[in-house]
Amino acid sequence: MLTLDVNKMSENNTSKSSNDEIEMVLIHLYRGEVQRVNTWRNRLDTTPYWSLVMAAGMITWSYSSPTRSPALILLVVPLTFAVLMLESHRYQMHEVWRTRLRLLEENFIANVLDPQSTPPREEWRKLLASDLRQPEHKVGFLAAMTMRLRRIYLWIFLTIVLSWGMKINLHPLPASKIETLLYRARIGFIPGLAVITTVLLFMVALTIIAVTGIFLLKEDRKGEVPEEEPGYEWRRNRH
Repeated sequence: MLTLDVNKMSENNTSKSSNDEIEMVLIHLYRGEVQRVNTWRNRLDTTPYWSLVMAAGMITWSYSSPTRSPALILLVVPLTFAVLMLESHRYQMHEVWRTRLRLLEENFIANVLDPQSTPPREEWRKLLASDLRQPEHKVGFLAAMTMRLRRIYLWIFLTIVLSWGMKINLHPLPASKIETLLYRARIGFIPGLAVITTVLLFMVALTIIAVTGIFLLKEDRKGEVPEEEPGYEWRRNRH
């Protein structure tokens, strides 16, 4: 149990806590942040699983019969995109706790193990206290979406589109003419050429977002373990 004289510590903020009290608070805070990071990490791992199950299930069901429409595979695209939006928000929340945890590890835990070292961030306790009072996202929604797109979802979308392309090319028989592909690609009254063009433009747009994100996210990849993701500048460079 954390035993602190709360009245003594909070009395008009005029009294100062002892080093032992501060260390005890930071230790318990560190444990709490670890639990939060693990919780949101598990939530992040759940959403890609949903996407993979949806994509695999629909692709398998569509390929199980040559007469089933290839458009069934494309139904997974908007569903996967919706899951990507959900995961981007979860990633933002995950980074709130992860960056705070790394702030503690870099400036408190590492300094306890090596007291002679210089913390990467001066007055890091004030920064931590400010963030505890008014938490804020360390990563924007677009940056979070770009990160998850690059890591996982671009490959899921690519798998869906390639499976759809193979379906219109192979079922019920291999297509020998471009007209056959266009006929099979149609969705209701939407011409096959319009469907193919839309799918290709969608993939090009996702690829551009994923590639340009390399420069927009300002990632630091100097170490062997690339743990520095968007949000690291909050811990070190904010004034």
